[in-house]
Amino acid sequence: MKFIYKKDKNSDTHWIFCESNHAPFIVLSTINDKYTNIFYDITNYHLALEQISDDVKKLYSVYIEFCMLSDPVILELFDQYYFFNLIVKSEHADFLAGKLYDYLLFRLNESKLT
Repeated sequence: MKFIYKKDKNSDTHWIFCESNHAPFIVLSTINDKYTNIFYDITNYHLALEQISDDVKKLYSVYIEFCMLSDPVILELFDQYYFFNLIVKSEHADFLAGKLYDYLLFRLNESKLT
């Protein structure tokens, strides 16, 4: 399982699974009928958090521009020190969370090689 919804009763089990498998932890939270928050955590791994955060921020900026989103709650995200929260359209949340997982797992595996 690549991600879990916050309201899921198995979120603690998912956290343990991610930790034991050295995988990114991603949890989705419904904000309203329009938006979902995607939160990821990779802080327990030896990674360049600033670099990954900046890279995710760039990818997210393209998504925001492409989908023409300008809600103030979204724009406030750019004030995060580490870019670990992404607010997306709810209909895109599962797809984007899955792709974010793949990307972060790639970066985790890449860091093991260097």
